[in-house]
Amino acid sequence: MIKINNLTKRFGDLVAVNNLSVDVLPGINGLVGRNGAGKSTLLRLIADVYKKDEGEILIGDKPNDSVEGRGSLFFLSDDPLFNYHDNPEQLFKFYNSLFEFDKEKYQNLLLAFGLPIERKISTYSKGMKRQLFIALALSSKAQYLLMDEAFDGLDALVIDSIKEEIIKSSETKTIIVSSHNINTLEKLCNNFIILSKGKLQKNGEKEDLAKNICKYQIIFASPTSEEDLRKAGVDVIKYQTVGSIIHLITNGDYLSLIQQKFQPTLLESIGISEEEIFKINMMMEDKE
Repeated sequence: MIKINNLTKRFGDLVAVNNLSVDVLPGINGLVGRNGAGKSTLLRLIADVYKKDEGEILIGDKPNDSVEGRGSLFFLSDDPLFNYHDNPEQLFKFYNSLFEFDKEKYQNLLLAFGLPIERKISTYSKGMKRQLFIALALSSKAQYLLMDEAFDGLDALVIDSIKEEIIKSSETKTIIVSSHNINTLEKLCNNFIILSKGKLQKNGEKEDLAKNICKYQIIFASPTSEEDLRKAGVDVIKYQTVGSIIHLITNGDYLSLIQQKFQPTLLESIGISEEEIFKINMMMEDKE
């Protein structure tokens, strides 16, 4: 586990991480939030790339700035370092001089991702470079793996294959994957950490984040507005008209109340996506 206690980081007058406390649990942790929420700064603080101004970060039971703490994790930044004249084999030799890697796994991942191993990295597309460094990161023998905007610039099919490899790696590693695009973390993470303006909004499993959120599709017998529902006591989060059907998201279960007060011709609960869950949690926190 990674434990973060009362963590603060300032850049001049900007408080990028603000008195943050959170436990990063074993498995795959999704770090989400809008651009500028503090995701990249938090990962750099954990990796000791940035020095904290206040607070504590423990990697296992070791301070993150200790030799043991730093040596137990691998950080894949959104702009990793490489020599433009290197090919994937030379890249591996360079990083293997600094960290421990499983070379066989690295080579197998290069083949699985279809990356040309004889070409210089400078000739790779943005997406190919990202796949190359993900292969390197997943081949690390470190117990903790931090991946900043891991899926940036990748197409959907490539993302699916990388997710499979991340899930396999999570059997032996604690992983944090950050993204501003919530869709890319769907069906991947065991636990989610939501940041806003350097503060923790919420963390927990998807089921916990969706605990009080309900979504309905409704056809009312007579015109019924969002204000009508609010006056009847419904805590409306989102009210959307799709043709003759109303899609309604509420903070709490109001199925019986809506049926009793409005007697709609259609009223049923429907599933809510992970993207909607995160957006709603952020909307609710912003209102508070």
